[in-house]
Amino acid sequence: MRAYSEFRPLLAAFILAVVFASFKGLAFGETVVSFETRDGWKLTGSLFLPKQSPNTPVPGILLMSEPGWEDRTIFGSYLGEKLAEKGFVGLSVDYRGTGASLGKKEFKTLSSGEKEEIGLDVRAALEFLSQQPMVDPHRIGVVAATWSAEFAVMEAAENPNIQALVLISGAISDDAKKYFGFEHSVPVLGVVGKDDKESFWEMTDVFTSSQNHSSDLLVAVGYGAGMFSHTAGLEEKVIRWLDRNLMALGNDKEVSFQTQDGWTLRGRLRIPGGLKESARVPGVVMVHGARHDQQTYYETSQDLAKEGVATLRFDWRGKGRSVTEGKGRYDVDLSQEDSSNIYLDVKAAIELLASHPQVDSARIGLIGATAGTGHALRAAYGDNRIQTVVLLTSSAAPTGEAKEFVPKSGKPIFAIASTEDINYNRGSLAEETRQAYLFSNNKESEFLLYDNAGRGSEMLKTKPEVGRMVVRWFVEKLGAEKGVSSRTTQVSQELGKE
Repeated sequence: MRAYSEFRPLLAAFILAVVFASFKGLAFGETVVSFETRDGWKLTGSLFLPKQSPNTPVPGILLMSEPGWEDRTIFGSYLGEKLAEKGFVGLSVDYRGTGASLGKKEFKTLSSGEKEEIGLDVRAALEFLSQQPMVDPHRIGVVAATWSAEFAVMEAAENPNIQALVLISGAISDDAKKYFGFEHSVPVLGVVGKDDKESFWEMTDVFTSSQNHSSDLLVAVGYGAGMFSHTAGLEEKVIRWLDRNLMALGNDKEVSFQTQDGWTLRGRLRIPGGLKESARVPGVVMVHGARHDQQTYYETSQDLAKEGVATLRFDWRGKGRSVTEGKGRYDVDLSQEDSSNIYLDVKAAIELLASHPQVDSARIGLIGATAGTGHALRAAYGDNRIQTVVLLTSSAAPTGEAKEFVPKSGKPIFAIASTEDINYNRGSLAEETRQAYLFSNNKESEFLLYDNAGRGSEMLKTKPEVGRMVVRWFVEKLGAEKGVSSRTTQVSQELGKE
């Protein structure tokens, strides 16, 4: 998960919103809005809303031009309207001293220290955008041109609701670049002119530094936001990338549910975004290991959503947010009976996911890590809805109902382990995982053995390709709809190639 502070809403006294039109039933177009920053600058912006009010909140996109060179109107000509057509809410802003936000000083007369305060403008704009009724405040994207990219990246490091960044001819500091080295969950799209050598190296550096496999690089013509007027198809490619990496994430909401033996469990349910009301997608229940909680699957749930697969990740009894006062904590004072009944938690999670109206209950998959593999397999026994199971290091060879599921169900198993994974008092976990695979009689089952990959869900971090293979496995075995996942086609790195 993200290792920096939560984004704190600004005090109401700091943000005074004055909107000059009613948004309900608004015809598609550009609406002028204004709001104030924490230090008292009144800013003017343009809000771009979808023509039809969405059934569920949609992502918001902050559009940042280059202060002192281009004002917000550049996005009135490019991106703003097309984002609204595709169902996003867009906001472009004139920052302090520019365009319609002149205030006390013009931008050219601001000192270098005063220019740094543009960060307050960015924060106020994001707060204003997040408060709009149509906007999902947890799915925010930022498009930033030239040196405004620095403010975008630094704000992303503080605001966990920023889920995607587009940097156009971006110029960012070494400190800002470090963000991409440790943040795995936020993809970045670099857009750069082919003859702009300085920015080309900057954006290439950002792209190679990014730890997110959905990050990409587009080569266009020109410099800054003006490239949209010089490069045919650039708008469409940027919007398609945002669709894949923001709209498709869907709504990730907290849920609670009951097990048959009386435990209240809590987790996160993610349904892919942009679905038709009649669409029904496959789903995956995600079972963590003994030393982790549901957060270990955060990035994997995002990647599955991009391919049209719903997910439910949860904390099993006595772990994370599923601790009930007086009932004990896992591996501390949880009773032996409760520990052995964790498979009932998985069963309850399957029921919750399968009951969602946009989930196809006949196409459910499971992923389990270490101790969670046995609970997942035991829960799957006798359940015809389960079409496949992924095992990330079995902590022991399956026994009883867990063992029976593997050959009797006839469903494919994908087992992954690492050669060096040995418990000094219990032997090789790689061999235990191999045994689980060998129980399968399905020809499509696979066993993958790594060197130095770690244990269980740790492999998703140490070997990023493992996560991609797991996603492809579920897409194939659960039959994710091509109509849903086709919109997530990777953006080509070269314009003109599809």
